[in-house]
Amino acid sequence: MLKMLIIGADSVTPDIIFEKKELFPNLMQLMNQGVYSAYSAFVQKGFHGSYSSEQNWASLYTGLTPKQHNINTNYSRGENRRPQMRDFDDLSPFWEVLNDNGYSVGLWAADSCVNPVPIKGYVISTRYQMLNTPVDDRKSPRSIEICEKDKKIASEVLEGDPIYRLYPKTLIQQGFCYKDLQDDPELAERAILKYHFQDSINNFKEELEYWFGAMERTQERYPVDAMFFYTPTTDLIAHCSTYCDDSPTLLEAYQLLDKYIGELIDKLQPEITIFVSDHGQQNFKNIVNCTNRKIQREAFSARDEVLWLKNGYIAFEAHNGALLFTAHALRGTFIASGLGIKKNTYIDEMRTVDFYPTLLEMMKIKVPDPREGYVLDIFNRQVVNKDLLLDEKKIEKKKIAFIQCQQPSVTDIILNELYIEKRFSCITVVGEEKYREIYLNNPRVTGFVSYEEFKSDNYDEVYCGIYNQTTEEMKYMRIK
Repeated sequence: MLKMLIIGADSVTPDIIFEKKELFPNLMQLMNQGVYSAYSAFVQKGFHGSYSSEQNWASLYTGLTPKQHNINTNYSRGENRRPQMRDFDDLSPFWEVLNDNGYSVGLWAADSCVNPVPIKGYVISTRYQMLNTPVDDRKSPRSIEICEKDKKIASEVLEGDPIYRLYPKTLIQQGFCYKDLQDDPELAERAILKYHFQDSINNFKEELEYWFGAMERTQERYPVDAMFFYTPTTDLIAHCSTYCDDSPTLLEAYQLLDKYIGELIDKLQPEITIFVSDHGQQNFKNIVNCTNRKIQREAFSARDEVLWLKNGYIAFEAHNGALLFTAHALRGTFIASGLGIKKNTYIDEMRTVDFYPTLLEMMKIKVPDPREGYVLDIFNRQVVNKDLLLDEKKIEKKKIAFIQCQQPSVTDIILNELYIEKRFSCITVVGEEKYREIYLNNPRVTGFVSYEEFKSDNYDEVYCGIYNQTTEEMKYMRIK
């Protein structure tokens, strides 16, 4: 019997899944029968130096922070290249720890696992070429990568090549020019309503059918104890279709994923099922979320480069010539259900680094040292890693003040690093009154006071931001 099934989907936004759960009956059932959280991921507000999906998935795999594992999109383990599976050799990823404790693992299309290495179980990896220029061909072929040990398995269970990755139409392909859209809001509106990546849905359907069918066949012939699957497509669809609240294309994509997850669970009957995203998505307007459009524009660093849409949303021209509507958001989606796990329980204090120790605890495995994360309090049994159990009732939160010393876009980037480093703290921003709403809409911020209202004695610690405009170095400094 399959002990654990892990479905990883890039950028799935918990606000949508949790608030509209009736649209996603299979995920809703997992929530009702298990635990769920809108957890805090490694995501930086702003447009410089943001944490990547590769960094987040590496942290989910290992329980290490991005600084600790040193794996990134184009720079990994000290080398100027994209990440690959051997980068995890000395980081004790979850599949290695499961192997060491007698469990076999099947990895399916796992992020950052090209050039696969042998494990107890198998690795079916995939590679695709990103389309970076407005070319006529929108289809990026996927290729399969397997090590010698797994060739026999792959030859028996894979039916042809995986479906290509479909990129959105560029503005040029749609007959538009970005500058014209900037100059004419009505034209921009017509362009977006005409096309918002609707043809991604059938492509996504074919992708899921290919992989999930192969997973079912493999488990029948070459069963493993744990399976992991990853899709990046939910990220691409969200970026290029979220032009309004409740984007019909994105909702349809999430519903499609929910349908196939339900069918896979029915076929494989895992003891434990986990659904996880590496972060969420938000329209660019939510980076500086403010009802006063004048203040919002003032605070938005790329104000002259974007489309200010009639519905309040913001759009960019993407690097490949299509329209981009969203940035990565702080909150990722975590759902777990099955043997030994509490039912219908929401977890409030989860962060990325907690996923790894909690996954190992599900299999009653000791967590390797050193790890900064905690085992979430989600079990209806005695835990093995008692010293790592997160007891929210015993958390004493420090009161921290962070003084705005730069424009909001810079302040937010520095503030994010403080948020990461100072876990279990309540952060109050001290700043210009006109930005009150913007800061209070930041999920990292607990409160706001103006410069005039600020009294340092009300806080345990006080920090300010430092920004070197020449080097673009940003950091925070403790002043109390």
